[in-house]
Amino acid sequence: MGQMMWNGLSGLNAANTWIDQIADNLANLQTPGYAAEQGTFADLLTMQVYGNATDPSSAQRVTPPGWRGGTGVARTDEERDFSQGALVHTGIPTHLAIEGSGFFVVQTPSGRMYTRAGNFIWSRRSDGSFVLATQAGNPVLSATGEPIVQPAGASSMAVSRDGTIRFADGRTVKLGLVEIGEPSSHLIPEGNGLYRLGSGGVAVPARNSSVLQGYVNGSNVDESAAMAQLVAAQDFYEENAQAVSIANQLLGLADTIRTSGG
Repeated sequence: MGQMMWNGLSGLNAANTWIDQIADNLANLQTPGYAAEQGTFADLLTMQVYGNATDPSSAQRVTPPGWRGGTGVARTDEERDFSQGALVHTGIPTHLAIEGSGFFVVQTPSGRMYTRAGNFIWSRRSDGSFVLATQAGNPVLSATGEPIVQPAGASSMAVSRDGTIRFADGRTVKLGLVEIGEPSSHLIPEGNGLYRLGSGGVAVPARNSSVLQGYVNGSNVDESAAMAQLVAAQDFYEENAQAVSIANQLLGLADTIRTSGG
């Protein structure tokens, strides 16, 4: 009964985590560049009882040979889905979308980070110049690792599919577009659509990605699938809550029998 109680409680905790993840995904349906959260379940520990240990005379119960018993469940392998989301047309010249698996490179106070949220703006610096930046003001970097500065008097720009930016005065600069092998395993979310490169991750110049001006990468959350998962998660929660309730009732009954017997 104690094991039943623990299994139920661990299931409740896993269900809560699952529901929170789905809620985060649904809350970011309209967030540019958002990569859906995903994860799986696993046994915390599985035990197997072999041979004579399952014999009624030894186990004091009728237990099938090779009986296996789990000791709870946990939400594991939480990661991001970086598959291509919809390309959303905005018509804003500083908005850029990526077709393919690439990422924009951004300079933050905590170091270089990566994003697919291309709803960029011209951000004014203390010296009066403007740099292409994220909504939070973090500069977008060029292929040479420098901020992309707007030439004085040349506010209009055109961006080609290879990431080359051409300003009205004829100057050009190329976006620092990179690709990261197995991004779901090597990128760590830092908020605001930014990701930090984790241990073992390598960023290389993008070869299979292109840029679209006047678009942004939409969230890749599948609303219908998320709602179906929410129903499943709620059912999972209710089943484990029922298991905890039954275990509690049985423990109370056992305690009553013990007290009466005493």
